[in-house]
Amino acid sequence: MDRIVIAVSNDTLRESVSAMIRKNGLFLRASVSNGAAAIREMRLMEGGILICSPRLPDTTSDQMARALEESVYFLVIGRPDDLSHCRNEDCFKLPLPVNASGLLGSVRILQQLDERRQAAMRRASRRSGEDKRLIRDAKAYLMEARGMSEDQAHRFLQKQSMDTATPVAEIARMIVANE
Repeated sequence: MDRIVIAVSNDTLRESVSAMIRKNGLFLRASVSNGAAAIREMRLMEGGILICSPRLPDTTSDQMARALEESVYFLVIGRPDDLSHCRNEDCFKLPLPVNASGLLGSVRILQQLDERRQAAMRRASRRSGEDKRLIRDAKAYLMEARGMSEDQAHRFLQKQSMDTATPVAEIARMIVANE
């Protein structure tokens, strides 16, 4: 599985983290020193895991998280005072100095989450027309009744699905039925 990208501007730290990942049997898609290259790689993969520092020469981890939306799991590594600048709640943080067990444990958890997301995306692509209609109707209801944007309504359905281990179409069916 080569859905891991490292984006750290400090050459020594980038090489150290890359070596820890490779030494433990994990594969890297890329190891880069700037945000633009990281974003490009993540978009080519349509998701995955991005291990990055809070600040890169051309961007921050928060800006990358906004650019990549929720298709990427972020593991931000840096000094504790630098990590405080990473305000995105969806980013996992790991303070320096990084040890191999902490890094690998975090990466493996993120790999499991990424695999679940990929499986959900595959299931979503196989949804029936009826399921798609239910999801569309549930999003429309959430947008109108709760003032959500389409993106917020979509995330709400996904979160409810993940939290309850219930398919998104079933969550949508319940919302439409209670409408």
